[in-house]
Amino acid sequence: MKRHPPSPEVDRRALALFERLAENPGNTKLRERLTRGASETVLTRLRALEASVTRAAGAIPTLIPGSADCDGMLPPPDRVGAFRLIERIGRGGMGDVWLGQRDDGLYEHRVAVKLIQRHALRRAAGAFEDERRFLAKLEHPNIAHLIDGGVTEDGLPWLAMEYFAGEPIDTACQPLGTKEAIQHFIKAADAVQHAHSRLIAHADLKPWNILVGEGGRVKLLDFGIAGLIGAGPRDGTGSGPLTRDFASPERIAGEGPSVADDVYALGKTLSLILHGRDDADLSAIAAKAQRVDATERYGSAAELIADLERWRARLPVTAMPDSFGYRVNKFNARHRLGVIATTAALLGLGVTSMVATASYYRAESARANLDTRFGEVRHLSHFMLFDLYDELARQPGTVTKRAEIARKASLYLERLQLTEDAPADLRLDTARSYRRLAAVQGYPATSNLGEPEAAQVSLNKAESLLKGYLDQRPDSPDALSQLGWIKLDRWAFSGDNLASNNEQIGSAHAQFKKAMVIKPDHSHAQLGVLAIKRAEGYELVWSADQPHKAIPLLKSALEKLRARSWPKALAVEARRLEVGLLNQLGDAIFYDGNAAGALTPYREANRIIDSAIEAEGPTPSLLIAKAFADYNISGTLGELSGRNLEALQIATQGVVRMKQLLAAGKDASAEKVLLTLLGQQAVILENMGRISDALSASEAGISLRQRRLAASPNDPLRARDMAIGSMQHARLLDLAGRTADACKTSTRTMEIWNLIKARGDLGAQDVAKQVPQSETFKKKVCRA
Repeated sequence: MKRHPPSPEVDRRALALFERLAENPGNTKLRERLTRGASETVLTRLRALEASVTRAAGAIPTLIPGSADCDGMLPPPDRVGAFRLIERIGRGGMGDVWLGQRDDGLYEHRVAVKLIQRHALRRAAGAFEDERRFLAKLEHPNIAHLIDGGVTEDGLPWLAMEYFAGEPIDTACQPLGTKEAIQHFIKAADAVQHAHSRLIAHADLKPWNILVGEGGRVKLLDFGIAGLIGAGPRDGTGSGPLTRDFASPERIAGEGPSVADDVYALGKTLSLILHGRDDADLSAIAAKAQRVDATERYGSAAELIADLERWRARLPVTAMPDSFGYRVNKFNARHRLGVIATTAALLGLGVTSMVATASYYRAESARANLDTRFGEVRHLSHFMLFDLYDELARQPGTVTKRAEIARKASLYLERLQLTEDAPADLRLDTARSYRRLAAVQGYPATSNLGEPEAAQVSLNKAESLLKGYLDQRPDSPDALSQLGWIKLDRWAFSGDNLASNNEQIGSAHAQFKKAMVIKPDHSHAQLGVLAIKRAEGYELVWSADQPHKAIPLLKSALEKLRARSWPKALAVEARRLEVGLLNQLGDAIFYDGNAAGALTPYREANRIIDSAIEAEGPTPSLLIAKAFADYNISGTLGELSGRNLEALQIATQGVVRMKQLLAAGKDASAEKVLLTLLGQQAVILENMGRISDALSASEAGISLRQRRLAASPNDPLRARDMAIGSMQHARLLDLAGRTADACKTSTRTMEIWNLIKARGDLGAQDVAKQVPQSETFKKKVCRA
């Protein structure tokens, strides 16, 4: 009978097992674990490979060429540095990896010790030294970090790295659900992206270099053949080591390590994780990462992650052909209950509204029927405004839809008030609905439409309703608390350092205090009092120029916020306030002259955001908060000596995040953070002497500022953004030798400041600092 050759899939699985086992000879437990569940066809192929090990030596791809004499290696020393070698846990062309135990009496610590062998010293010493340098630059929770290193007594280099017990990611993901498996893969891809941001390509990504341990912890290992991005092959000939099953076509052809090569290997790894799973979107994502033409792959690991995040959010992925039908199907999939409920709600509201209106003019005998319809309309409005709205708020690109839902719900509730005998507390419901509408229309720092004037109209309606309600029930702590928050909303909407700001803060505080006199344990009012502290700290830093006074105030508010357990309904608001207080504390410390000290609260806020993203997914508001954290951290690092490159990398990550979010649809807050990050990039690049690149970043920011101001020309915040951005751009034009353009831009800057002043929106700080600086610079560049 003619024997059919094994399929490529069988060969691939068998070769993968063969390489893993060849690196760990004699490890029966590992063999049992790796071969568990493998088909008989794969096992037969594996045994054939092992029987012809000499012929198959070329299939052990990460061995250094010419290092087939590994079996003749000298025995290792008993210890290296402070570590005693216990047992060999890995083997490669440069030498062995040993489990090490610290035994110098200071403390106990297990490490993985990579020990080079003398026979490979001449060929691999450069790669070994590169690995040590690269690991020292990488600081990421999903990358095994460098602990120590040195040279043995007989002159052999060694490295001690974090020891991590786990399974290869494809094996570890086999019993998991697809969502959990993809979550593990995203962690690994994020580690790769971190390396790329440090200009390091891993160059040997494969499942057994990505381990998953207890609790879903993921670690990226083995930077032994990593290289600097753009540096080309280490030896200039392309003959360096690689794993052919996971190496890109261009790498096999002799090119050096690159972002595109790592993306290709990630795609191959993702395909292994997806083996046996039926998901068209994920298959398309893996296929795009592995395209033969590097220009058709994802441009970065971040782009690959972004598509996986779209899949997690049940949004259309870029790897799939775009079509109306595909987008409709994806929308229905992620909003199945919402689509059904919204359709029913809209139909029900239309029918119910007509029935309720007709019933109002009917005889008293129809009163019971009217009451039923009244309750239905109120219930459906509440569903739209809270349940459905909150579900949509988790998805990018839904700002317009959320505004439409909030607007309709508010309208229906307001109409219900015209009904005879409508209960007084309906005004409280309607006020809440208008406050929520105002937030999606233009509340800063959260996902919004960028319609501040419309938001102010909605707040006016909410405030009027609450005052009418309080006329009837002046002892309502709920209404007083809501009124306090509306006053704080107005403060958040106002421009920086305006004289009216302290009035809004004081008015809000008065409402919260009234509510707490009536009900001392009123959580919403108590949270409002702490939010007042954040606002007062902000004004101390930005209006009064007294950051030293803000520091103890903000620290005290943080302690009080963390001292109590907030009800579930306020958990998100409390977390948002905690992040805000930490960021404000960072600002106060920074402007008090301690840039390095500001990093502590900034990074603490960043960790809280990361934890929330891990638990809840990358919602638009959390992604915006994350990008704002990137802005704070990168700006602070840029003020520290020698940290410009790190600062630039973090700012660039934030820019990528916001561009990805904006690709899904309109979001004014994302635009706002993006323009601040582009300005940040420009400042850092200027500090690095890269004026041309700084101008490019600044031009992108100016273009975005212009579009935002054109969309809302009466917004004092956008006008101020435009003035400050224009001033920075004028300076860069002058540095680039474009004096005439600098003069034109600085003249436009002064026109904007004069317009802001004419409207009564010019704050004290701008009068004292920004405007004089702009005027002085204009005189300098326009004197000709």
